[in-house]
Parts: sequence; structure tokens; C-alpha cells
Amino acid sequence: MAGTIQWLDKPETGSSPRNAFVKKGRGEHVQSRWPLTALVIPLVLGLGIGGISLAEESLYDPDVVLVMKDKGFHVTKGAQPGNPLRNPAFSLPVGRDLVIQLNNEDEVAHEFVSPLLMKAEDLQISGRATLVYTLTAFGVRVEPHDSVMLRFDIPDVGFDQFHFWCNIHGKLLGDTMRGEIFILTAKPSSK
Repeated sequence: MAGTIQWLDKPETGSSPRNAFVKKGRGEHVQSRWPLTALVIPLVLGLGIGGISLAEESLYDPDVVLVMKDKGFHVTKGAQPGNPLRNPAFSLPVGRDLVIQLNNEDEVAHEFVSPLLMKAEDLQISGRATLVYTLTAFGVRVEPHDSVMLRFDIPDVGFDQFHFWCNIHGKLLGDTMRGEIFILTAKPSSK
């Protein structure tokens, strides 16, 4: 049954959606759900706007920070010490909660794609990103001047090295947007 909206405030004192009631016939008044919807929709839409918020950045201190700049990956935090490889590299320990922050400082979109992300457990993505799937890997596209955080656990995957690349600028072996991820496992102590 259709109802009519009736305001409890008098028009001269200012009507507000907070006080909207629907009249359902025979004097029965039920509070309208429209005011709640009018509040929730802008809130939900606002969550997806922009990159990572300051609250998210302070909540999760990233283990690795990868900057995408000049059509290349640059590891600014968590770099593999003494990296003999031409491409950037970083290492991640098995089994703990890990955070990788991706910052795109270029004028074009870039992607971070790796087979490691297909094996990651409890993958959480913060920031504005587009999911990218390939036949053997998974990743995210980061728009220009945006940041995205990836948070996940690494199970014991049986491999100690994974590649990562930009699916736009790093598909071929000689391309600049490629890198290596080394998985570190703790060895039992000899005590």
C-alpha cells in the first residue's frame, strides 16, 4: 500500500528528512527509511573516492613501498639488499600479515601483477584500484597520482621467487617495468 510522507515539524520551523514519517492509513505512522538512505548513499560513494586515506596509511605501516615513476618500478622501502638484478627486487617473509604500498607518480596508469597474489591469503585492497587478471597472475591497476595498499598473508607456497610486472609496460623480458619478489622462510634454530 502506498503511503504519503508527513512532516512532524511545522513548515515555518523548517522541515527535515530526519522527522519524515509515512502515513499508512487509519492514523498509523511509520518512520520513513528515506532519511537513512539519504545519509548512507553519499557516505558509501565517498569511500571509493581518492587514494589511500591518512587513517589507512597510519594504520598499516607498509613493509614495501613501490613507486611507479618514469615508466619504472622503484622500491623506496623494503628493497632487497645487494640486489645484483637489473630490475628492482624486494623480499617478503612467509606467514605474517604483509602490506605493500603502490604509489603511481606517472601521468599514465600502471599495473602491479604477480602470480604471488593468486596464492596470497586474505587479500585486502585499500584505495582506488581496478582488478587485473591474466592467465597465470592477478593484480591491480593504479591510476596516475593514486596510491593503493595490498594487505595479505603468504602461505608456504613452495617457491622462493616470484616475478611482478606492469601488464601495460612490462610484458616482455626486456621491458623496464618488471621486478622480483623473494619469499623468505625462517629456518629452525640449531639449539
